[in-house]
Amino acid sequence: MITRSTNMKTAGRALFFAVLLSGAAGGAFASPPSIQYQCDASAGSRYDRTRNTRFSPVALEDIKIGPALSACRAAYNADGGARMAFQLGRALERAGQDLEAMKLYAQAAALGHTVAMVNYGGMLGKRGDPAGEFNHYKKAAELGDLLGAYNLGVAYRDGIGTQIDGAQAARWFDKAAAGGDETAAFNLGVLFDDGSLVAEDNARAAAFYRLAAEGGNVDAMINLGLMLESGEGIAQDLPAAAGYFSKAAERGDSYGKLKLGLMQQSGTGIVKNVEQAVNSLVAAFRMRDVDLEVILRDQPEQLTADARLAIKRVLAERDLIDDAENAEIDPITLGAIEKHYAGR
Repeated sequence: MITRSTNMKTAGRALFFAVLLSGAAGGAFASPPSIQYQCDASAGSRYDRTRNTRFSPVALEDIKIGPALSACRAAYNADGGARMAFQLGRALERAGQDLEAMKLYAQAAALGHTVAMVNYGGMLGKRGDPAGEFNHYKKAAELGDLLGAYNLGVAYRDGIGTQIDGAQAARWFDKAAAGGDETAAFNLGVLFDDGSLVAEDNARAAAFYRLAAEGGNVDAMINLGLMLESGEGIAQDLPAAAGYFSKAAERGDSYGKLKLGLMQQSGTGIVKNVEQAVNSLVAAFRMRDVDLEVILRDQPEQLTADARLAIKRVLAERDLIDDAENAEIDPITLGAIEKHYAGR
C-alpha cells in the first residue's frame, strides 16, 4: 500500500454533510409561501428523502438560525409531522440547543424519519451511548437510508457500539457508494488498499478511488495518483497520476501541489516545466504541507535549486531569514523552516 508520509486519510462519521446551495430553486410564488415552505427552504437536508425538492438543501452550517427557527417552529406547531420535527431539530442543532434538537430528532425518528434516526444516533454517541448510536444507524441503514448506510459502515470499521467487522463495513460502504456517496466510495477504496480488515485488492481499491475522485473527493485523487505513480497492484500510468495530482492541486490540496511540482520539475509523466514546478512547490510550502517539510529537512536535493531558492525567498519575505542569496538549505534556513511550520 502506497501512502503519503502522514498516513492515508480516512473519513469518519458524517452526521451532517456540507452541501450545495441554499434558497428557493423554483420561480416566484403567486402568493406568499406557506410557513411549511419557509421551513423547507431554510432547513431542508440533502439526505432527507422526504425533502421538499422545490428548494435546494441547506448544509447545517449554512442554516440561518433566526429565520429557520421562526419558520420551522411555526410549521411544527401548526401540523407537526416528521419532516417539520426533523427540520426544526436541525435549526436547533445549528443554534447550539442540543438537548432540544435531540427531542425533535427522537420524535421524527419515532415517526419513521430515517435521517433523524442518524442524527439522533450521532448525538447519542457524543453523549457516551455508542450502543444507541449504532442501533439508530443500523435501523436507518436497513430502511434504505444513504447516510445511515455510510455511518453504519464507519461503526463497523471503527467498532462504534459493535465489534469491528471489515466485511460488514465494506458491505455498508458499498451500499452508500452505490447511492452516489463519494466519501463512502473513498472509504471502501481505503479498506481494499489497506488490507487490514478485508482482503487487500488493489484493483478494487483503484476502482473505488476513481469513483470517489469523479465525485470530487480530493483524498481519493491523491491515493489513486499514488497508486498510478507506483504501479502497485495496477498498471503504472504516470500521465494519469499527474492528472489526478493536478486535479487535487486545483482544489487547493497542498500535497497535490507538492506531487505536481515534483513531477513538473523532473518531467516525470508530464511536460517538464521548471517555472510551473517552482510555483507549485512554493504554493505547497506556503500551505505548510508536512511532506514538503520532511523533504526540506531530510532530502532538500529532491528539489531543484530554483525551487529551494524560491522557498528561501518566502522565508525572507516573512523575515524569518535576512536574505536569500543561494539555494543551500543550511542550519539557519532549517531553523527558519521549523518556525514557518510551527506557525500553522
